[in-house]
Amino acid sequence: MKFQKSYIATLLGLSMVATSYGQQDLIQQVPENASFVVVINNQAIIQHSSFQKINDVLEKFGAFDDIGKQGVQIQSIHDLDLAYDRSAYIYKTDTDSSYYTGILLPLKAGHQIETHLFSKLSPLPASQGYERRVSTDGKTQVAWNEHSVFIMTGDARRYYFDNDSVAERYGIELKDYNKAVGFSDYDFQNVPDTGYLEDAADAAEADYDIADSAETTWQAYGFEADTTDSVLLDVPPPPAVPEPELYTDYQAYDTYSDSTYQKEMARNAKNDSLRNAAFASWLSQDFDRYLHPAQNATSHKFLNKFDKKNTLVHFWSRNMMSLYSQSIPYYMPTMQYALTDQIEKLAYAYQDIVLDLVQEKHTLKVQGSFGLEKEMERMIKPIYKNKMNRKFARYIPENHIGYMSLNVNSEAYLKNFPLMMERLYGSSMYFSFGEVADIVVTALEITLDEKAIANVMGGDHLLFVNEMKKVKKEYIDYQYDENTFDYKEIKKTKDDYIPTFLWMFTSEDQRIYKKILKLGESKDKVTQTDGIYRISDNPSDEILYVLFKDNIVFVSNDDEQLAAIRSNRFQTSRNKHIKKQIFSNTMTAVTHLSEIPKTINKLGIPVIKRWDHLVNNLSEYGDVTIVAQGNKKGRITGEVAVDFPQQETNALQYLLQELLKTIDK
Repeated sequence: MKFQKSYIATLLGLSMVATSYGQQDLIQQVPENASFVVVINNQAIIQHSSFQKINDVLEKFGAFDDIGKQGVQIQSIHDLDLAYDRSAYIYKTDTDSSYYTGILLPLKAGHQIETHLFSKLSPLPASQGYERRVSTDGKTQVAWNEHSVFIMTGDARRYYFDNDSVAERYGIELKDYNKAVGFSDYDFQNVPDTGYLEDAADAAEADYDIADSAETTWQAYGFEADTTDSVLLDVPPPPAVPEPELYTDYQAYDTYSDSTYQKEMARNAKNDSLRNAAFASWLSQDFDRYLHPAQNATSHKFLNKFDKKNTLVHFWSRNMMSLYSQSIPYYMPTMQYALTDQIEKLAYAYQDIVLDLVQEKHTLKVQGSFGLEKEMERMIKPIYKNKMNRKFARYIPENHIGYMSLNVNSEAYLKNFPLMMERLYGSSMYFSFGEVADIVVTALEITLDEKAIANVMGGDHLLFVNEMKKVKKEYIDYQYDENTFDYKEIKKTKDDYIPTFLWMFTSEDQRIYKKILKLGESKDKVTQTDGIYRISDNPSDEILYVLFKDNIVFVSNDDEQLAAIRSNRFQTSRNKHIKKQIFSNTMTAVTHLSEIPKTINKLGIPVIKRWDHLVNNLSEYGDVTIVAQGNKKGRITGEVAVDFPQQETNALQYLLQELLKTIDK
């Protein structure tokens, strides 16, 4: 029996649901060379949830039924042998030939994990005080003592065996693509007449019989002497037949195709078996070394640095290269090798990555950060040295659906962009791309006056999506004459709702904008009233308005807002939280979820029935917030946060309760 993946998934999902005693943190058994590590903070999960709700959710999902199918009688999470007073760990290590996934779970006192979960696995000799088991295929091993259990699995990398010398060493039979396209020449000029059709069919059938007779061996052999493909390649195409009904050799052709397919399947099955056997051998040799690694991961500064009280799950990756190596499928090694040069530069520039799932009362957050290499930090640091225009605070609307702000130093960005381009692509292995990048860099250096452009658009932007506005919209209807079947167009108007917006950005040099608008006036596309420009190409198009005031450019589709700004009648929001977010972050994007149901109704957007509950519930939610901060101590940080309804004790409790409602429907 193969060690089923559902075992591992269940163990991970339930690793926080029993009682135990304090022992040494299992991070000591995470190897130093791990490419990424996931920390499941059992203590925080239990603190912010309840045993009963976790048990109910798992029971509804059938988790206990899956375990029961293996002959283990578990009725609730209390029957499990896992502890919650220590964290659980999942990690991955990578080599050019394989990858390993390690899982470390704390166990409660007096556990019986041997009989509860691993009774059907094959026993191995005990090692270093651990009992051991192995799956039938040899690709998963487990070891446990009185305090913890270690599960190790993984797989070989298929492309590792595509190398000729490696394939020969392990007996892998590689397909010869060069031979596969080399068909024998055939004389299409001299087509035999129908009098020889029977003989030609017999000859073709005989050729196909030769292809069928080729044997597939399961033993390693010299590939130079392999003739399996060559038999196929020497078979000429069937003779041309003038009359389709006289062609009698379909059965022979089908037999030939089936035989080739069967041989291909047999070759693949043999190769898979050899790869699996190789991996099982590697795992057997490496298991003890991973059970007690010589160097553990405690040396990584940010691996064990997180809010132990509120962080539910903590993720750490060595660098971007570690994540990239997992994103390229095994069947695309060419792409992986081709992009390695650029990705390695990118991975070196952006170093360790951290992600945290954090609960703060009724808010769930995903917080992230990544480190910067010194040279990249030097180039990026000036970009984030920019002060948001404090005058923006005067123009925050009282009512809105959401808003977004961005604050970067345009001058610094334009100066450093060519350097970053040259660093990443200037010496690319693709000479054409590298040359193009070099040309782009040179052109930017010659043509850009960074300070002048920064004066035109400073780099600080603030956009508000306001409440829905009722407007009159023109549309064309048709009136038909039932007698003549003629019709004529009739212009009509109707009430409609549109979302309005207000966009502002700093511009100390507004000449270019005013010249463009003046050109629009000459083309009858722009009109001006009391300093407010109206832009419209066609009567049915959306109308935009532009206002210049206090070195700020205002753009909106609501002329009333711009008129209020121009005459100092604008009603400013007094919400200090909004101001704090805008002026303290490099980027902010906020959506007020409670406004979404009203917006959907006014816009007349249809909602499918199964989403009714979700859409209606949005009125009870708070905000979805995305923020990013500039360089701080060599790291770029940011977070995504969702404010959940306050109907339960906290956000996690609410999620569990909603899961139960969803499952019951």
